[in-house]
Amino acid sequence: MNKVKVIFMALVLVLMPVSAISAQKVSAGGSCKALGQKVTYSKKVYTCVKSGKKTVWNKGVAVSSTPTATPTPTKTAAPFVAKIPITLPVAQTGEITFENVMSHISDIPKTAWQKVQDVIASNSAGTIKHDTYVGPNTQLTITGGKAGIDSILEKATKLWAGFTMSKYYSVVYYNITDEKWAEQKTQDIWKVNGYGSDTIGSALNALSISCQSQSAPGVGGAALGFCRGGDAGAVTNSDNSFIQMAEGDIERPDTNGSKLVHEFTHTVQSAQWIGNANCHNEGNNCFRTGLAHDFTPCWINEGQPNGINTMVANSDFSSYFSSRSFGKDPGQNVTDYSAGSIRDYLYNQSPTTCYRNGPLYQLGFDLGAKAIEALVAIGGPQATMALFALGAEGQDFPTAFKNVYGISWSDASTILSKVLAAEYSN
Repeated sequence: MNKVKVIFMALVLVLMPVSAISAQKVSAGGSCKALGQKVTYSKKVYTCVKSGKKTVWNKGVAVSSTPTATPTPTKTAAPFVAKIPITLPVAQTGEITFENVMSHISDIPKTAWQKVQDVIASNSAGTIKHDTYVGPNTQLTITGGKAGIDSILEKATKLWAGFTMSKYYSVVYYNITDEKWAEQKTQDIWKVNGYGSDTIGSALNALSISCQSQSAPGVGGAALGFCRGGDAGAVTNSDNSFIQMAEGDIERPDTNGSKLVHEFTHTVQSAQWIGNANCHNEGNNCFRTGLAHDFTPCWINEGQPNGINTMVANSDFSSYFSSRSFGKDPGQNVTDYSAGSIRDYLYNQSPTTCYRNGPLYQLGFDLGAKAIEALVAIGGPQATMALFALGAEGQDFPTAFKNVYGISWSDASTILSKVLAAEYSN
């Protein structure tokens, strides 16, 4: 019984709460009763050890007063999510779908034009911060002058409402007499807005190119004696954009503002990369126009603005239909306008090479525009910009196309090529 009692008392001491023991004075060499027992006293942890035939407290180990550092969790950057104002994939339940488009080819122009008008009418007036500068010797050809410029920009802003747009636009109109004035004005704009002086080169080059024949993308040819076309782009390392409009084209004056819509649409394409992780706009050489080019094949880069611009600028269908010119280009050998060659043109373009292929690039203005007209008839105009938005999220073009239209780009390009071949043969 005595042995049982001794064992029982030892267990009690071992199991006794530390706080009960540590309330008593503990010192090195002091007597303790339970071998192996640990107590904390006066910032030390003492252990009951055997010394000869006795059990005593050891010297103790100091308790660190520094709290254990809690590892800081690694923050994972949230994926970039672009602003897209429509539900994806777009519904294939309208008058024209990929499934039935071959039997509605003659309805494509009217349906596409009407869908653009419906979007503009359904969206409230957008606000676009911009300044318009007109050369001292430049006569505006757009109906309504500066008021007409503001009006057409408002319509274009309504069309792309809900997508990311540039925060500020500088718009410069000039003719060949005012070319040097336009160069100085552009330099002033760069300085006033704090743009990097090393980012102005492309804008200045475009001013002179627009006053020369364009024998190839970005390459000037012989002097015309007047200016035509325009240019627009994202300002490097900025959320702003610039638009430059050349006046003097006696064959195609921009009376209805369609060329202005074209250039504005280019800025919206690249604006989808504003806020992207690859484009912090903090001096890291962020060139949004280049990022947009890296994503998209050439046919849509020029086809989208050139296919939609006249739909925006013309508020009645007959004017649109008479002004849309998507004719064959007899000076190219990229395609013979058969379904097979058109499919090859649409599907096999590589963004890494097509921007350096002059004839192929130029076809975007006509053949690409006709493809866009069909896509607008099928899914509406904003679906075409949703492609760029998904590209800014990191998707490649085929993936983005499938997510926007619910059909693979391989299948869609086959259908579109048959549609376009039929239109060109008519």
